[in-house]
Amino acid sequence: MIELTDEILNKYIDRELESGDMRRVQEQLKNSEIDRKRLAALQAVHKELKKMKTIEVKNGFTSLVMDKVIRKVKAKKKDRLFIFSVSSIFLILSLAIIGYALVLIVGSSTGGNADNQSINNYINYFVHILNSAKELLTSQNISIIGSIFSLGLLITGYFFFENLRQSKRRLSKLH
Repeated sequence: MIELTDEILNKYIDRELESGDMRRVQEQLKNSEIDRKRLAALQAVHKELKKMKTIEVKNGFTSLVMDKVIRKVKAKKKDRLFIFSVSSIFLILSLAIIGYALVLIVGSSTGGNADNQSINNYINYFVHILNSAKELLTSQNISIIGSIFSLGLLITGYFFFENLRQSKRRLSKLH
């Protein structure tokens, strides 16, 4: 007694088995009603599949699909680059503000040992670079700078959502 898998039964239907295997399958089918029912179900599926028409596609179908896939991949890369650029700008601005705050905090403290002297040399270098920023960050200009950052955030948000909307539109054209 052998176990008849769907693969063996399909080969039996298609007459792809060798004569010895065909006889063993026929013998098993005589002895097992369950296998006969499975064979009948597979034969019905086989019959229905033969009735189905094959769909012909245009000659350039494959290249059309590949072009759409490539455009989709490029759109994703473009979206990632945009998000990375916006994130980088905010990260750099945040680091500059944190650095300036550290310069003010450390610059206001006084120290006399050698470690503090080397730290003070680095701080003086940053103070020299950020001196113009220090003049801008007075109490009078803080609200103006905050408004500029808010406006920048709003503009960035607009471009981000506009880019997202265009990406969705491009993806819907692909379907």
